[in-house]
Amino acid sequence: MIHSIVDKIRGWWNKMFDYNKIAKDFDLDIQTSQDILDAVQEWAKIYNKSEPWIDKDTTSLHVAKTISEKIAETTVVEFKSKCDEPYVDKIYQNFLKDIQKDVELMVGKAFIFFKPYYDGKNIKINTVQADKFIPVSFSDDGKLLSFIVIDQITRESNVYTRLEFNELKNEQLHIKNIAYKGKKNGTILSNKISLQYVDEWKDIEEETWIDGLDRIIGGFATTPEVNTLDNSSPIGMPMWYNAKDTLKEIDKQFSRTLWEYEGTELAIDVDETVLKPDDKGNFKAPKGKERLFRKLNFDETKDKSYNVFSPEIRNTALFDGLNEYLIRAEVQCHLEYGTLAKIDEVEKTATEIKTKKQGYHTTIKNVQKSMQNALDDLIYGIYALCKLYGISVRHTYTTEYDWDDSILVDKDSQRNQAMLERNNGITSDVQYVMETRNMKEKEAIEFVKRQVEYRKLTEKTEDNVPEGD
Repeated sequence: MIHSIVDKIRGWWNKMFDYNKIAKDFDLDIQTSQDILDAVQEWAKIYNKSEPWIDKDTTSLHVAKTISEKIAETTVVEFKSKCDEPYVDKIYQNFLKDIQKDVELMVGKAFIFFKPYYDGKNIKINTVQADKFIPVSFSDDGKLLSFIVIDQITRESNVYTRLEFNELKNEQLHIKNIAYKGKKNGTILSNKISLQYVDEWKDIEEETWIDGLDRIIGGFATTPEVNTLDNSSPIGMPMWYNAKDTLKEIDKQFSRTLWEYEGTELAIDVDETVLKPDDKGNFKAPKGKERLFRKLNFDETKDKSYNVFSPEIRNTALFDGLNEYLIRAEVQCHLEYGTLAKIDEVEKTATEIKTKKQGYHTTIKNVQKSMQNALDDLIYGIYALCKLYGISVRHTYTTEYDWDDSILVDKDSQRNQAMLERNNGITSDVQYVMETRNMKEKEAIEFVKRQVEYRKLTEKTEDNVPEGD
């Protein structure tokens, strides 16, 4: 038994989901080890702010989620892509609206799958997260060849599960569906059922073959991190994983800081006889000051008055310690200085900062490469489904990708350098526009032509303006 494959509809994984039964029912030898599939569940929990080390004494900063957000934001900061086949591009552009979220899910959970499908009228795209997906086999060069996607519906105490197996072999895609009925608090894959048993699945064929394909239908993306659970696995690890132990220490240190604030909170210890009794004879603090006063029974030999509790707070030292842990996490995750820690407290030389920035640049480029490969496969899948279901599309298509590459040099520096080169005759106006306005060469040429014509027009207009008296 592994930890669940799915806990509930759209995200809940049940512990009674039997991994061995899946392999037996589909007659599979699944390459992805049980250790990796178990780990995926833990990675998903940490990314989803349910860290296993959190308890009543530990509050989390959820740094794994923050790291994933930062990397995803940088990866697609000015990303643009276009397919020249109109129908395919319409589907593709709608999908790209959530591309940053998809990159974040891949970075935070290690991998993601983009699955196109035909809904009877149009092609739609389903984003399948790592904890709802089983990679079954890969080619020698790391290409995904077979996988299982899980679909699940809960009705009261009953759970209906559909497993869709896809396998590419000899340019033929084999798709097989198996459905089960189980109990929410019992065995999930208890009894096999017909797809006709569930209204949402009644139009799905139990088994299908599609010929003439050179890859699976869908795009698989995984992180560039080497898998330390299985070095031979093409599946990467979450981008925050190298800092896992540090993340735990960050939360401990943050919790110590919170405790310091609470433990040094101003209080007045007052003898109960000083406080005014209420109607029932119980002594009460002044209205609105209940948190400030702590009622005690002072020793009879001492002055029955009050003591002020106001110890010195050690927040500076605690926050310095927290910042050190954050810096360590930045180093372990190949992040740029200041991504997590306070930048004014990072005393580094210009060379060190540049080196770290270049390392982060390499990390981002590797994530972009993985995503672009997945998007290529996704577009191929959309196009293949169009052909399969008779949707009119062109005979061929091409796709353009434009990943922003500005994290090494800031925009102002890039613009100033481009202007310097143009003013010194090193580059042309067209090249300057391409670099500073993110235009393709054809667009830049037209832009420069329009500006030249506009200058001529305005110069003529100025020449014809009558002089004043």
